[in-house]
Amino acid sequence: MTSTAALDALVTSWTLALEAENKSPRTIGNYRESMTLFGRWLVDTNRPTAPDAIDTATCRTWLAELIETRSASTARTRWNGLRHFFAWCLEEGETAVNPMALVKAPALPEKLVEFLTPDQLKDVIAACEGPLLVDRRDQTLILMYADTGARLSELATAHLEHLDLRDRTLLVTGKGRRERIVSFGARTARSVDRYLRIRGRQPYADGPWLWLSGKDGRALTANGIQQMLRRRGKQAGIPGLHAHMFRHGFADAWLRAGGSEGDLMELAGWRSRQMLTRYAAKTRAERAREAYKGRSPMDNL
Repeated sequence: MTSTAALDALVTSWTLALEAENKSPRTIGNYRESMTLFGRWLVDTNRPTAPDAIDTATCRTWLAELIETRSASTARTRWNGLRHFFAWCLEEGETAVNPMALVKAPALPEKLVEFLTPDQLKDVIAACEGPLLVDRRDQTLILMYADTGARLSELATAHLEHLDLRDRTLLVTGKGRRERIVSFGARTARSVDRYLRIRGRQPYADGPWLWLSGKDGRALTANGIQQMLRRRGKQAGIPGLHAHMFRHGFADAWLRAGGSEGDLMELAGWRSRQMLTRYAAKTRAERAREAYKGRSPMDNL
């Protein structure tokens, strides 16, 4: 029976390199899973498993099967894993060639992103009105997501000591463990202050986490925030509410207000214009039509 021992050994070494590069645990997990599944497929189809014996045709064949049997995003994830692994093998001198060098990424269908209308946003904020810690916390979190465009995990892991209410900034940790500072406005700052005052009266107020679950001072986790958003969304008549809807809305609102794409990339913590293009796609045509008004070439002839 064909063994993947040589491949597995290199995957272990590659994992150490990924950790040294500060790749997120989720990214490392996806990459390793891709190589594990690829190795199983090589064995099942009786193909060579030694990294230096794997060729471009083999990689393309596996990816083609994935495209036929899995979603486009899954195929792209597996492509990313293979691409990174074999690039590392070549760099480390473990293979003479990179079989993925000429393998193009599986195409992803362009999906329009969802975000809230101004009225929906007002409704979900209003759904959090109340005197309790959880009420002020939930309302403040929603305002922070809408006002900063931060990722779910970035706000979920925020520390109290990294908040500067006077400067209206919060230091967060994003993808790849990269720190960045997000800014927020006066209305959100007021909500943060109201939350902090009631938070300060709790017996566990000395805890390091900004967002408390309300149970023995434990931090409100990303999963807890997701559940909260679904609950508050249901109260406001917005089923399926999730954090990325605020991130999408932030990007759209910024561009509609005339903000530059370069500044948006910085504010959102994007390193690639691919994400900017995706987030701006839904209303790009509408913004273009608005920009056209008063600029008709014939009207100005």
